[in-house]
Amino acid sequence: MRAEAARIVWRVLLHAAVIAGLYIAFSFALFLGLQVRPMLGNLGMVVVAVLGGVYVYFGFIRRR
Repeated sequence: MRAEAARIVWRVLLHAAVIAGLYIAFSFALFLGLQVRPMLGNLGMVVVAVLGGVYVYFGFIRRR
């Protein structure tokens, strides 16, 4: 019982860390697009979209 609770807490923390990382990547893509070059911002948004899709696929769709 205790090991299962620890696994659930670990999964929740891992999901929170991935979502925080996606938020930071999205913010950096906005910075690139608004401050540096719009093309780099568009590239950053594509990268964030791909990373978000990979997260949804491996985190929710594909189960072990």
